Amino acid sequence: MRQIPKTLVEQARALSDGTCTATDLARHALEKASEHKNLNAFVALDPNTVLRQAAASDERRARNELRGSVDGLPIAVKDNYLTQDYPTTACSNALPTEPAGVDATIVANLRAAGAVIFGKTNMHEWAFGATNTTSSIGATRNPRNLDHITGGSSGGSAAAVAAGIVGAALGSDTGGSVRIPASACGVYGFKPTYGRASRHGVLPLSWSLDAPGPIASGLDDIALLLPYFLGADPQDASTAQAKSFRSIAAPEKPKVLHLSGLGLERSDEVDAAVRYKLGQADASVTDASLPDMRSFFAAWEAILHVEATSYHEALLSRSPNAFSCVTRAHLEAGKLITGQEVMHAQKLRSRFIDLLLNDLDEWDALALPTLPVSAPRHGDDRQKFGGRDVTTQDSMTWFCWPGNLAGLPCVTLPVGDSTNGLPIGMMLMGKPGKDEVLLDIARRFDKGR
Repeated sequence: MRQIPKTLVEQARALSDGTCTATDLARHALEKASEHKNLNAFVALDPNTVLRQAAASDERRARNELRGSVDGLPIAVKDNYLTQDYPTTACSNALPTEPAGVDATIVANLRAAGAVIFGKTNMHEWAFGATNTTSSIGATRNPRNLDHITGGSSGGSAAAVAAGIVGAALGSDTGGSVRIPASACGVYGFKPTYGRASRHGVLPLSWSLDAPGPIASGLDDIALLLPYFLGADPQDASTAQAKSFRSIAAPEKPKVLHLSGLGLERSDEVDAAVRYKLGQADASVTDASLPDMRSFFAAWEAILHVEATSYHEALLSRSPNAFSCVTRAHLEAGKLITGQEVMHAQKLRSRFIDLLLNDLDEWDALALPTLPVSAPRHGDDRQKFGGRDVTTQDSMTWFCWPGNLAGLPCVTLPVGDSTNGLPIGMMLMGKPGKDEVLLDIARRFDKGR
């Protein structure tokens, strides 16, 4: 097997100059998946299906009939996206195990452009958790250290990318579920503005918080994929006004607010890594804080629980034991939240959006660590950092939920390693609809890696 590049952009270049074929890429990915079975990254993967798609891409290339920029590139898919070729179970025993026969819109976009849909990845059951330890096929393992979690809920996707099995994978993000595992595994993740990327065919966790997004080996890979994510889809009304992807440059010296203070604590080594990276780019960086983070977090959590319980209400009543005890407990908790509490949460949500967009100093991006600690060990139930002692679940969403509550575009990029050799990530949040500007700002901070 000839040398295979790691990133999507490099793989596309290798296909173009003839140094490898789509079948070479597919075989390499299958070999890597077999080599890394101990990660438990995939819930479904059929070599014949993969190789058939790759062979078709090679035939198109020979006829000079390529469909798009991703033609022949293997891309893995989180197990809550509907796919023609594979069952979609959300890693839960509560769903049937037969293929739906249809693709989610984003999968359909990629398939139409010639991408090789490479298996379904492990996830936290129903995306209702940030550790990827609750799954019908068992926990995923972090490629950097098998004793540590990947984070979730898109943990299988992040593990597959970090292990070099595929250059990119699809994830979904309700409170950080793209960004959390991307950071924990040392790769890149992007959550689009709410309503810019179609959720059609992606099994929901919380309608008003969910956003599909890519996990990839680099920012250029994310730029390559975003055209297949962003834009209006008649099958998802929330995207009615969504603009398609187009490259937009950020201001020459972007204004970045580094958020810290009460409710935004982090470990010393995480803080040091983020501050060092913020000091490297040609940007105007100042510190800022946010008030009343506990109330805003409670609002996000209430909306999440109520919407998730509403979606699962019929199945929960009919087959409660089909869910894991952890997921069932979350869904039962959603029943206890009153209508008055939901209305109060929505008012807090409006206040939070107004705070970010109107009450802070002028900004082009908001900066935070992606996680307050490096990836915890399997079995560690609590994390201590910055004078806080919180559950591992809460530590994983500590910085990420604001992007979902406010619907902002967000990106995470690796910025260093902890003393135990695990990745540290930095997150940038942008203005609504300014996804392309945010991506360009992220590039400023990613230089020199």
